[in-house]
Amino acid sequence: MLNHPFGIYNFTIKSYNSDQNGKLTLQSLFHFLQECAWDNARLNGFGFEYLIKENAFWVLSRLIVQLEHYPEWKDEIEIKTWPKGTDGLFAIRDFEIYSNGKSIGKATSAWLILNRDSKRPEKPEKFNFTHENFIQEDAIERRPGKIVFKGDLEEKDKRKVYFSDLDVNKHVNNATYVKWILDSYFSNVKQEEISEFEINFMSELLLHDEFTIHKTLDDKECGYVLKNMNNREVCRARII
Repeated sequence: MLNHPFGIYNFTIKSYNSDQNGKLTLQSLFHFLQECAWDNARLNGFGFEYLIKENAFWVLSRLIVQLEHYPEWKDEIEIKTWPKGTDGLFAIRDFEIYSNGKSIGKATSAWLILNRDSKRPEKPEKFNFTHENFIQEDAIERRPGKIVFKGDLEEKDKRKVYFSDLDVNKHVNNATYVKWILDSYFSNVKQEEISEFEINFMSELLLHDEFTIHKTLDDKECGYVLKNMNNREVCRARII
């Protein structure tokens, strides 16, 4: 049985979580969601501390976040999260975001457990992830799926991974990818709030790796693809 089917966490929006308009940045929200997921997993016995003893670690694979309102500097928000069980190799986790008791956003995510040596996915059931009381409540009804783009891509930027981009797993933190994509996005459009952001992570970037950022040429959708120097796709993102 899950000891903590739901996790509820409170955050105050600091100046360093805010953009030039004083509103919460999406990359900071990704940091918040990650902290909620990590702590709730820890409380339920399948967190970072448990997996590291089993020579494995969690990675975020897919996420959809929808925001109706962006909180501002000094605002307080509450994030509720819960694990929903598995979908194949994926562990599914949802989130609801509140400000002053009102729902302002929601997210759904798919995570993988990777072996530290092989970097290959492992079945979640091998790591204390089988429970009878997973909450089958949907924040977003659709599952985070594979992002598919039609048409050609145009290179927009070229960047490099620096030491400050790495997290405790010595990989580029998921929020850093979001920051890179948004840097490219806001260099091409007027400053505006994003109502939905969806991302897939496919492969990793390591320290000193160089990579390129590409944008879809299809006017009907706004999509981005990161590629390493071997032309392998690192991640895909869709912005609405």
